[in-house]
Amino acid sequence: MVTKIVAIYENGVLKPKKKLNLPEGIEVELIIKPSIKELLKVFENVEVKEDVESALKEGRERKIWE
Repeated sequence: MVTKIVAIYENGVLKPKKKLNLPEGIEVELIIKPSIKELLKVFENVEVKEDVESALKEGRERKIWE
């Protein structure tokens, strides 16, 4: 079973926004990625004077989302 959830990270703990239908004590595997909303916040002050690929390259080099 694969389930996509949205969670908030607070005080060192991931907190799902909706109740999970999981048995207590089950171990799960997580893949963490920022939401598109958070990525848009990261790039809101990046002025794109060139093509998108150049802007993304600049962002990677500056490590603005790490």
